[in-house]
Amino acid sequence: MRRCLVMLLLVCASVALLLPTLKPSSATLVDESERRKPFSLELPDIASGPITAPEATIPTAELHTLKLRIANPYAEGINYGKIFTKINGESAGTIQNIRASSHGHIITLDLDLRPRFRLQPGKNVIEISATDRDSRSYYASYVLITGGRPQRENVASTATIESVPVEAGADRQPPTLLLQQPTGALRLTGESGTFKIAGLVSDDSGAVASVTINGQPVTLTDAPATRGLLVELAAQPTNATSANAAANTSAFAFERTVSVTVQMQAVVIEAKDRAGNLTRLSVPVRRREAAVSAQFKGHKYALIIGVSRYKYHDGGLQDLAYPDADARAVRDFLLSAQGGNFAASDILFLENEQATVDGVRAALARFLPRAGASDLIFIFLAGHGAPDPYAPQNLYFILHDTKVADMPNTALPMSELQEVLDHQVRAERVVTFVDTCHSAGLSGAQLVATRGLENNLINLYASRLFTETGRAVLTSSDVNELSQESPHWGGGHGIFSWALIEGLRGEADANSDHFVTAGELFTYVHDRVRIETAFHQNPRALPGLNTDLTLAYVAPK
Repeated sequence: MRRCLVMLLLVCASVALLLPTLKPSSATLVDESERRKPFSLELPDIASGPITAPEATIPTAELHTLKLRIANPYAEGINYGKIFTKINGESAGTIQNIRASSHGHIITLDLDLRPRFRLQPGKNVIEISATDRDSRSYYASYVLITGGRPQRENVASTATIESVPVEAGADRQPPTLLLQQPTGALRLTGESGTFKIAGLVSDDSGAVASVTINGQPVTLTDAPATRGLLVELAAQPTNATSANAAANTSAFAFERTVSVTVQMQAVVIEAKDRAGNLTRLSVPVRRREAAVSAQFKGHKYALIIGVSRYKYHDGGLQDLAYPDADARAVRDFLLSAQGGNFAASDILFLENEQATVDGVRAALARFLPRAGASDLIFIFLAGHGAPDPYAPQNLYFILHDTKVADMPNTALPMSELQEVLDHQVRAERVVTFVDTCHSAGLSGAQLVATRGLENNLINLYASRLFTETGRAVLTSSDVNELSQESPHWGGGHGIFSWALIEGLRGEADANSDHFVTAGELFTYVHDRVRIETAFHQNPRALPGLNTDLTLAYVAPK
């Protein structure tokens, strides 16, 4: 299969050279081996280092940006107007931006500008061509294979695998690499660290020549007991070696401890056979940044809404005691050093009279889309939630100027929030805390007041808003439960909001590593709220909560 694919690529490349949009007819072809040299492809959403091979297996099709580079000295002789790109056969000129750097030209393709350019599961073809002032023509194509089974479903969820066969010869099958350690991206908690790199390599000819890690050779040792593992590995679509070949091939093990710094994009493992075929596996290096902390390098945006006072009290809608205090406490925490030193201009705070339906809609339409893919959005909603009494299947966040008799026009539909998050928000880190409920009723005479009296279905639907990787949502209670508030908690708060802030301040750091993850925070909030309410209130997390999403950094005492 891999050999046929390489042949197909060569045919496609030859055809592409005849296309006028990619190569002017007056251009002169350079030598085949030189044609790709100026170019490299980068995937900022994966951050796994530059791709130079004709074919690479990537962990996901959900990419927002592609970057192509033309290196010096080639770039010095190439004008912007002589650079052409294609995605899956269609000219990408409408989504490309070209700029100069100290190392050459950078061509950025914004896949979000035109939905038709988004990558699809399976095979995607990226092409670039350029002609210099001397009419020399350069061309490269990259086949990105996405959506396949990951390599034993471990490191391939983050790594990029490139296959580079030799141009001619009886053996054109690159070796098979299986990385056993690490099991994902390398995450630094400081400026540098050391990591153990270990794995297996085999070749269908049985002639593995070398394995290097970051350019340094490693010792290979026999590993015959792993043959069955490699048979399974070779049967997967991301690998070239056939299962029959693997069954008759010995495997070799390798291992090395490497030093890694924050300046490194990736740790690169290369395996080469005696025929010169190469397999390159790049494991991204990522600094472990707490999203809600001063260490976080991206931009941080927060939308905080707390409504205790309501303009209209028709339909039984009554005021609440502490949602505005909860919202202020969350805002003040984010502004503090412990909460991440959010810039005041990047926090949109709406309480009571400010939290109108028009004000919140404006925030959703203009404020949240400011965040880029690498930024963070922190959302906190506290107040009432309710169904439309005339159409109970429609759920709403109740705002200051909501009229219960006219919810479609005066409240915020849950579906509208979902629309914004699905189609307008680019940030990959979205953390939302919902301290609200389903019913608009309230009994203020109780010592412990509640934020709802009926089935808390708004929490069920809120938990469905955030199903993507890097997004997490916690709601204050489960279906058919009440969200409680009282002066007993922090001088006057909802129990959920009080436990939330306590957890972010460090109480949720279960393993004492100074980082609070979404998983740790939910466990802490869930347990603390249940205990404080005699197990009557159980916070709800979205299905498939991204437990490893780091939310807060706790400074050592």
